[in-house]
Amino acid sequence: MTEAALELKTLTKRFDRNEVLKGISASVMPGEVVGLLGLNGAGKTTLLETALGFALPDDGSARVFGQDSTHMDGATKARIGFVPQRDELLDGMKGGQYLDLIADFYPTWNSRLVTRLATEWAVPLDMKIGKLSVGQRQKLSIISALGHEPALVILDEPVASLDPLARRSFLKELVDIASAQTRSIIFSTHIVTDLERVASRVWLMQDGLLRIDATMDELKEEFVRVQLPPGATLPLTLTQRDAASSPAEILRTRDDGHGGVIAMLRVPGGTDGRNFGSAARVDNLALEDLFLELHA
Repeated sequence: MTEAALELKTLTKRFDRNEVLKGISASVMPGEVVGLLGLNGAGKTTLLETALGFALPDDGSARVFGQDSTHMDGATKARIGFVPQRDELLDGMKGGQYLDLIADFYPTWNSRLVTRLATEWAVPLDMKIGKLSVGQRQKLSIISALGHEPALVILDEPVASLDPLARRSFLKELVDIASAQTRSIIFSTHIVTDLERVASRVWLMQDGLLRIDATMDELKEEFVRVQLPPGATLPLTLTQRDAASSPAEILRTRDDGHGGVIAMLRVPGGTDGRNFGSAARVDNLALEDLFLELHA
């Protein structure tokens, strides 16, 4: 059986009385690119930092390549590449000196990859880091995390300061990394179009909960918005496209302002929509529509 790169079991984290992570369970397998989506304050950064052992969970566990994230050995840590939301670069060093320093810690350091990325991304390695622009710093931070070709890459808002051309080049690099099928990537973002371009799986967080964990194909087929006329009710089970019956997961309901109801559902296997009656409107949702509907 293939070992998960990351496995979370009822992961819970509190700050004082505020429960920031609420029993999150999920896993990332080799070759998966997971896009972590959510509003500011949803818990994305806390999830990534707790998953890597930077913060102790109050309940549950996180395991990286089979090891508890709070007790990883050096060999396991060396298989991880992490880019925090705020870089931890050394301002007094030149970019090239900093990369040489990081390279000393990793026998697997790929100098050709680092040189190529620095050239393609126009990062001036002969300039002191303290004089780099915000975007250049972010690129340098990403390069330093990719240089040892880690098996698990975790990036917290990696494109927040990048211009559109730089974002496109970076996302292409993620696709190339994932094509090895043995390496896993998790990246948080608030830019839905970037996520759709490269992710194979989506984690959507809301108020400390993992509301959606689904592949891109499942998102297209299983999530629907249903607008019901006044007096209509949701059926308890729905007929899938293969004619089997399955309980639907109701993600959210709200009034439409005219006496009817708008509901967002997940139907395993997808539904042909006939269950709701001829007066109902059933729409499959793109990821951006799904995100907006959850937060409407």
